[in-house]
Amino acid sequence: MKAQHWMYGLVILFACLFVNGTAHADNKTYYVDATAGSDGNTGLSQTAAWKTLAKVNATTFGPCDRILLKAGQTWTGTLQPKGSGAAGSRIALDRYGTGADPRIDGQGANAAVRLYNQEYWSIGHLEITNRTAAQGATARSGVLVIGEDYQAGASSDIVNVAVLRDIHLHDLYIHDVNGLHSKTVNGSAGINVVVRARSDGSPNRVTKFDQVLIENNKVENVTRTGIMVNSEWYDRDQQGGVRNANRPWTPATNVVIRGNQVLHVSGDGIVPHVSTGALVEHNRVDGYNEAQVDYNAGMWTYNGDYTVYQYNEVSGGKTIKDGMSFDFDNGTKGLVFQYNYSHDNEGGTVLICQNETGGSVTDGVFRYNISQNDKYQMITVCSGANYGNMQFYNNVFYVGSGLSNNLLVNQGGNGGASFKNNIFYNLGSGGYTKKTTWTYDSNLFYGNNVPSASVIPDAGMLTSNPLFVNPGSGTGIGALDGYKLQAASPAIDRGVAVASNGGKDFWGNTLYVQKPDRGAFEHPSVVNAAAGKTPTSGSFVNNAAYATDGAAGDRNLYAGLDQGLQYAQIDLGASYAVNRVKLWRFYDNRIYKDVIVQLSTTADFSSGVTTVFNNDVNNSSGKGAGTDAEYAETAAGKEIVFNPVTARYVRLWSNGSSVNAWNHYVEAQVYGIPL
Repeated sequence: MKAQHWMYGLVILFACLFVNGTAHADNKTYYVDATAGSDGNTGLSQTAAWKTLAKVNATTFGPCDRILLKAGQTWTGTLQPKGSGAAGSRIALDRYGTGADPRIDGQGANAAVRLYNQEYWSIGHLEITNRTAAQGATARSGVLVIGEDYQAGASSDIVNVAVLRDIHLHDLYIHDVNGLHSKTVNGSAGINVVVRARSDGSPNRVTKFDQVLIENNKVENVTRTGIMVNSEWYDRDQQGGVRNANRPWTPATNVVIRGNQVLHVSGDGIVPHVSTGALVEHNRVDGYNEAQVDYNAGMWTYNGDYTVYQYNEVSGGKTIKDGMSFDFDNGTKGLVFQYNYSHDNEGGTVLICQNETGGSVTDGVFRYNISQNDKYQMITVCSGANYGNMQFYNNVFYVGSGLSNNLLVNQGGNGGASFKNNIFYNLGSGGYTKKTTWTYDSNLFYGNNVPSASVIPDAGMLTSNPLFVNPGSGTGIGALDGYKLQAASPAIDRGVAVASNGGKDFWGNTLYVQKPDRGAFEHPSVVNAAAGKTPTSGSFVNNAAYATDGAAGDRNLYAGLDQGLQYAQIDLGASYAVNRVKLWRFYDNRIYKDVIVQLSTTADFSSGVTTVFNNDVNNSSGKGAGTDAEYAETAAGKEIVFNPVTARYVRLWSNGSSVNAWNHYVEAQVYGIPL
């Protein structure tokens, strides 16, 4: 980051010089040097730099002005410059020179860097700390951006709502902030962007932030929250009027929190509260809830809608007072957690927690995430939670040997949730809890304490080994290939389709390849190995190529075989891990007899034979008595899905139909992965 700060400065300067095609003639660059500067200087060159924060704080800056602190220098107290930029013309607070980022030490102040009712600012490339020898008795932040009863010069996009726009906080190193551990809007944080309501009872103008970009910062050793966006304007109908009805819900908009590291905080990691449509991506949280005195999670939204959390890694959560990576919390709607990696958290992976009167949690989605060795309770619900339409699909939950983790737990609540295509890989001693309002479809449970149908009523449940490449081997969000599926995995092509599924798996593979897979990986190599392979027979085949020409929609284009018990054989040309066969015979609701599908590694079927379908219940064919049911032929075809079988050759048997003794194949498809 340091090596590129000068380039960033040039970009900002160029943008300011040419906004809307006109130059800003009045913009200035001010230099501040704690060692060689003087507040009697103009500040307009490096040789005439200012010296103190007091001089900066006494100045009102305008659009496209730049305040540059000298590298390697340290200041104490609070940096709070005045003024606002304009659209396309931010004020920039940054650094100049070579060496370490300039350091601001708040030494116990309310904040080391502070903006109040200001907009269009970019602050970057600073080191910020704010601590005293003893734990603070008041709230304390590294960077604090406040909106409160904003009046003068406010732009408005809603009647009687003042909008503070375009706050960009980037490339900051914020560490050792030890303010009061208080879970409030005005609590301590590394970065806190907050809208306050006046506490003196006087009239307030509703205020909100729009366009908040917090990116590429490192926040470390902070009491209490790592990065927070919040507001005291939080009341809406679903809150039941339990707080201050004079503070209508006015969410922050266009909030992006990206590319940050949050390490070792006493409370929450990253929390964009009272917001709508926020994006939280490519962040790393390691070590949260470390004070262990109240309830905190790695990433979550309170009383906000449609936050998307993606490509984040969360670990090191402490205690079972939450301690989960992710939380669908009170008063939220439409939150999406996707493509995230959670591991080694004491509280677990996911929480649904609505515990306030009149509130609710609705329409949440948790998909294509991977959890490794999270503890206590993998997925849990707070007592009394009111929630609905929560979707959990295509996730992987891995629990290693020696861990005691309850994988699906409910402590109460009265809401609905669906679980589809998930893989639970449990080598630990935990189990699963029944929840009658939850539904299940096509999940895979493997390992210890596999649930019975009375506990998890999943008609499509699989309990076989999913054959991950190397489960339990994850070392970071970029090193999770161990959770890809091997070619012979029974999870391939065995899932159920989910609408509006995000379009890609954890690794970015397009959904779906043929039928959906289970777990976070959509195997990209499933093919119809029979396509274009002309079948043969023990007798004769008329128009043999019709059986594999892809024209399943025309029943009159069929391959015809002799009467009686006959087979059509397809040489796939190479070995495949075959897990699905789909057949269309002449479809007019006739029923073919003695339908048998066999796979083999040898052309003469003398060895390596696996029968995957057989409805010859009386063994009249001599191939063994089958248990599958007869079926009527329709234009939808007959799909046969099974655990992968290594094979090169396929034999399709039948013995005439309910109409006549002849045998027909409109289309035969054989799906597998090349070996």
